Amino acid sequence: MTGGYMGRIGFVDLSTGEIREEKLDERLARSFIGGYGLGVRILFERQRGGIDPLGPENILGFTAGPLTGTQSPTGGRYMAVCKSPITGGWGDANSGGYFGSELKSAGWDAIFISGIAASPQYLVVTEDELELRDASHLWGRDTVDTEEILREDLGISKLRVACIGQASERRSLISGIVNDKGRIAARSGVGAVMGSKRLKALAVYGGKKVAVSDKKRLDQLRKSFIEELRESKGFPRLLMDYGTCGLTDGLVAGGATPIKNWLLAGKQAFPTLDKIADFDTVIQHQVKRYGCSNCPIVCGGIFEVSQGAYPVAEVHKPEYETIAAFGTMCMNDDLISIIKLNDMCNRSGLDTISAGSVLAFAMECFEEGIITERDTDGIRLTWGNAEAMIAMLEKIIRREGFGDILADGVKAAAREIGEGAQECAIHVGGQEPGLHNALFLPGRGTGFVCDPTPGRHTAAAPAARIDAGSPAIIAPYPELQFRGYERYEYKSKGPASATASCYWQVGACAGVCLFPVIFFGNYPLLDFLNAVTGWDMDVTEALETGTRIQTLRQAFNLREGIEPREIKLPSRMAGVPPKSDGPLAGITIDIDTLASEYRKAMGWDPDTGDPTEATLRRLGLKELAETYWR
Repeated sequence: MTGGYMGRIGFVDLSTGEIREEKLDERLARSFIGGYGLGVRILFERQRGGIDPLGPENILGFTAGPLTGTQSPTGGRYMAVCKSPITGGWGDANSGGYFGSELKSAGWDAIFISGIAASPQYLVVTEDELELRDASHLWGRDTVDTEEILREDLGISKLRVACIGQASERRSLISGIVNDKGRIAARSGVGAVMGSKRLKALAVYGGKKVAVSDKKRLDQLRKSFIEELRESKGFPRLLMDYGTCGLTDGLVAGGATPIKNWLLAGKQAFPTLDKIADFDTVIQHQVKRYGCSNCPIVCGGIFEVSQGAYPVAEVHKPEYETIAAFGTMCMNDDLISIIKLNDMCNRSGLDTISAGSVLAFAMECFEEGIITERDTDGIRLTWGNAEAMIAMLEKIIRREGFGDILADGVKAAAREIGEGAQECAIHVGGQEPGLHNALFLPGRGTGFVCDPTPGRHTAAAPAARIDAGSPAIIAPYPELQFRGYERYEYKSKGPASATASCYWQVGACAGVCLFPVIFFGNYPLLDFLNAVTGWDMDVTEALETGTRIQTLRQAFNLREGIEPREIKLPSRMAGVPPKSDGPLAGITIDIDTLASEYRKAMGWDPDTGDPTEATLRRLGLKELAETYWR
């Protein structure tokens, strides 16, 4: 097997207990890289369309990439893949920490799990075998307790665990899968799928090393990148010093951060911002830095809060998305409550973006009189009411009372509530969007509506990067350096947006982090990939590979009956009507033109999003599509 791959894929059927192993085909690996690329190729062929995402036929995959577990900087990520229960289409979620690298150390590139267990189970993953064990004693435990108990049960201090908490056990559609006590594959409802299977955890341990084709070259590349990183300023330095929570002040000032459930933008709308965004105020709670596997950036941290209303012994530092979700979105300036809410989500398995969004939705409904205290079990869901937010989040986790209505996200909640609640329900294709305003960078809107995982801020990042200023240098390759684009230009960005997006597919599926690949400008992704695998992949092949991955994900959605043209930005996210004050005042974006141009550049029908026959043929997908879709 080529470098970067372990050559093994595991398949587990929870309904029958059958476990088997297959060899990873090298041609398949090069065509789809790994991660969700490999995942969508497996699921498209082995899972029919139209299945119940919470039923036994849905396959839940844990997939690593060829750079995962290597010395490639940030090479430690893995993905969970499945049919999404919240969008009804393709679902994937990405997580850092150490689980992905340990999966490779145990000798596996991916594990795919189908069926539903008769009683709670967990899967032990080692170099020698995959083994299902009883998890009855773990069911009902939070993710931190589950990880600690499994380490004690198995007697392995360095055991790595990916597990679900109580929210996922109760099949909340806004729940994810947690590893390392606070890193989370959060989006697409993957936690609900794992919960529906009664699979509590994967416990992984191994001692294998990932083979590298040219270790000397890899070491040179790593050394050079780290030396540049140490001397860097701007965004890389901010991440190293503060993590993503250091972005909050600047993003709010520019209008990028939504305020009050996307109704407002800008510092004038949140005058007490410093309470949750001042660098030193936030970082004072950090007791140690935390970095994911093989990452020299070390943007994470561990917080402790010993005083105040909500003490927390140990919790991962809240990311920007979490501070925006529980802070600006809900008009909450109580930082300690945000840290507490983050801990509640990490332990129960809730996605903080969706959890904060559904609370903001409920607060707007409460303000408008659509719901009252009679509906909310006596909880006054007024803006900025931290105590009410914590009380309602606890109900969401337990699916109690009104929390049961909110536990499946804003789209389902609005449908249940009725009475005009749909106007307050901000989602894209069923998924609560990442907290980055497309009115600030219109490319965010392109990604939000065009990516096969709608509303995903990471998927929207490549197109947004082009809007962030000229030149937009994504990588040290001429084809990934874009000049001459204006932020509010709409008719000429399709090719650039598609190119950047397809390049990111390769990075994501290789198992590395978004930040250096898209935002630093100096990360030599293909050099790392070739040094590890022994390939000679150039930019042309990489972009073709990224297009193949993106197109098959799109075909998965089309097979599920999703109409891309029906996936729209909510009016207030598109500036209809435009905001009256703040940095985004008067702005309305032409998202339809951006989306049409992107689809055309991808080789899809500009209106329907259907890949053309010529595109399918060029990418080697025509026979697959004809057999399993058309």
